[in-house]
Amino acid sequence: MKTKTLKRDKVNVITFGCSKNIVDSENIITQLRANDYEVAHDTGTNDLSVEAVDDANVVIVNTCGFIDLAKEESVNTILEQAGRKTEGEIDKLYVTGCLSERYKDDLQTEIPEVDAYFGTMELPFLLEKFKIDYQHELLGERVTSTPMHYPYLKISEGCNRTCSFCAIPLMRGKHISRPIDELIKEARNLAKRGVKEIMLIAQELTYYGLDL
Repeated sequence: MKTKTLKRDKVNVITFGCSKNIVDSENIITQLRANDYEVAHDTGTNDLSVEAVDDANVVIVNTCGFIDLAKEESVNTILEQAGRKTEGEIDKLYVTGCLSERYKDDLQTEIPEVDAYFGTMELPFLLEKFKIDYQHELLGERVTSTPMHYPYLKISEGCNRTCSFCAIPLMRGKHISRPIDELIKEARNLAKRGVKEIMLIAQELTYYGLDL
């Protein structure tokens, strides 16, 4: 069993699913690091940008609720981390993302070892667990976990289409475009850090700006 100390928490963020989820995790990491938390990011890949995560005592699982394999991996990881919490290997376990948004009630019933579940738009509430406030000005200073030559740039959130085969609107809400000046600021900051290519991403790229 891990011995508790007075050291500041170290956080491991585990991400499943699409590039939008990666950006969401990067935003979580940015906010935590701005408040002097040591944070590692586990994307389940062999990418050199992934940091060591062995000694983290707080785990955040950012889940996917859309792709079947990623949903299964998300649930299995929550169960694995819940077991580690029961054994005293970690102190806190939080779950966020699409799976948590869509199945929060079921997850709370089936896996009560998790300290708190958060939906896709509840980052400020997640940060409250660390006793810090969400800082909007950090949006343009996002930490990236992709290879150094390219980052993702999420230009909007949600989707207005009601396709019968897709649950994205249920998990991400209606389409909301980010202001163009905010995107330009973030792109410029990324360019200053030496990136060569910026990948624009969204649930519905072709809807960008129609709501502005």
